[in-house]
Amino acid sequence: MRLPVWKRKSMLAEAVIEESDRVQPADRRDAFLRLVEQYEPALHRLTFGYADQPSDREDLFQEIAIALWQALPKFRGESSQRTWLYRIAHNVSISASTRSHKRAQKETALPEGEDFRSPAMSSEDAVLRSEKQELLARAIRGLQSLDRQLILLHLEGLNYAQIEEVCGMSQSAIASRLSRLRDRLRTQIQAGKGGGDGR
Repeated sequence: MRLPVWKRKSMLAEAVIEESDRVQPADRRDAFLRLVEQYEPALHRLTFGYADQPSDREDLFQEIAIALWQALPKFRGESSQRTWLYRIAHNVSISASTRSHKRAQKETALPEGEDFRSPAMSSEDAVLRSEKQELLARAIRGLQSLDRQLILLHLEGLNYAQIEEVCGMSQSAIASRLSRLRDRLRTQIQAGKGGGDGR
């Protein structure tokens, strides 16, 4: 079986799996690889909300993958696999964000841009879209932890019931908070600024 791209790139996650294979059944490995392959795009999108540099996003992805590997034997299906995965991913991301907060304040390098262009886009459209995406990412990274978690889950298409399962807030509180967050982010993006300093 050909390994997914993230697996080939990920020496750290591979080392964790190989080390554990001595005592873990093969079905755990297969379940883990299927899980991460299925949710890889969503997890990479999630890292944009917590880290501005590509290398930091890759490190965060690795931390999430390791946490999922370690938590997999405890998954009992009492919640959906998707909300279980997002709960772990956001908890790891919040912890990593808190740990790196002081270091991030000292860094002055500009964030490296990602190429979001599609072949059909003109150069000007691609630049405008990229700028808007960077403004949105910066604005999201400027939110407090809970607000950042809520908006990222919302952007991933989770409904209020699923977000409640991940965050523990009531659906009415989620709806109210998301409404305010959408307005706040829209205002910041229209003003052309990325937001403050969140944790």
